Amino acid sequence: MCRCVPTYASGIPRLRHRVSAPGSPRAGQGRARDFPDWYAPAVTTEGTPQGAAPTPADQVSRLYDLVAGYHATHLIEIARELGVWEALARGPGLTSDRLAAELATDPFYTDVLCRTAFSFGLLERDGAGWRMGPHFDQILGDPTSSFYLACAPRVHMVLGEDYRGYPGHFRGGTTRPYQEHGERFMREVAEALKTLPRIFLDLVLPRLPGLAARLEDGARVLDVGCGGGWAVVQIAERFPETTCVGIDLEPYSVELAQRLIAERGLAGRCQARTQSVDQLGEDGTYDVVTSFLVVHEIAPALKAAAFAAVARALKPGGSFLIFDEAYPETDEALQTMPARFAALAQWYELTWGNVVGTRSELHALCQEAGLQVTEETTFSRFTILVAARA
Repeated sequence: MCRCVPTYASGIPRLRHRVSAPGSPRAGQGRARDFPDWYAPAVTTEGTPQGAAPTPADQVSRLYDLVAGYHATHLIEIARELGVWEALARGPGLTSDRLAAELATDPFYTDVLCRTAFSFGLLERDGAGWRMGPHFDQILGDPTSSFYLACAPRVHMVLGEDYRGYPGHFRGGTTRPYQEHGERFMREVAEALKTLPRIFLDLVLPRLPGLAARLEDGARVLDVGCGGGWAVVQIAERFPETTCVGIDLEPYSVELAQRLIAERGLAGRCQARTQSVDQLGEDGTYDVVTSFLVVHEIAPALKAAAFAAVARALKPGGSFLIFDEAYPETDEALQTMPARFAALAQWYELTWGNVVGTRSELHALCQEAGLQVTEETTFSRFTILVAARA
């Protein structure tokens, strides 16, 4: 989400605590504790037979299912802030009451949170208590895990603040570029993306043996659109013989990267600077150029020039890593996760001036710049290409 080249420009009943009657089940033991009668789930009819047209009731349910994602996003972030995920990852089987006691939270509120998380599959029952759903102990409850993405909901809440301006942008055809969003925005994006290079190094790089060998040999690396610097420092820490340079157009992001480099004691091997890729002037300098979620943020009219600049900056035989969104190329993919989320990225970054290209378009950009795709894989919604300079 960081650029390295310029872009174009109530009526709701209130829940109250009540004292349990003698012999009432405790929270987490099979039914809600002291829930008001109106809280009971609505009775639903069986789903539409396969192949039949959806009914209006089906489509109303579908609409509410979509809206539920908004509330689930907030639930995930609130639970992260309270420490719910980490507590349950450490202590599976905690009841709502025990969890509330550990976190110093209200027991009834905590029970509602857990039941709601259970309804979304984030939690499972563990006897009278709760445990994280499969793999969510790593994804939400373990900050050291390669899969840790608990901050992703928060950054999407920040991104969603742009929606207030969408009607005006639609009517006027205007944009609000990434660089105009302010320091809080930049910090949140940097925090949310810091896991991405770790996912790449731990889970994706083993599928790219050619690139892995080049990094292990002690490469000189350029990270285009370095943002807060997490790719720079994590590559340098993983491969002690490498030297890394990060560039980005956004000055505050570069400042964050410089601080991170200093905090990690890597100033001797890493640097970050405010610069556009087409201003490099370092032909044949780098063994590897990396880009994490950057290509789709380059203005369409400038992408060819950016790819050409990367090709010039590479040594003969050097590699360009593209880790990015790729817009679905078929209607089926457009309606199927995880490809659908790549299309969603086009939506929530729309008024930044970004255009998410397809995999075919990425291949074409490489070919036009004289780069040959030598390795390719995917991870979740992401397309990963390695293109070599002849």
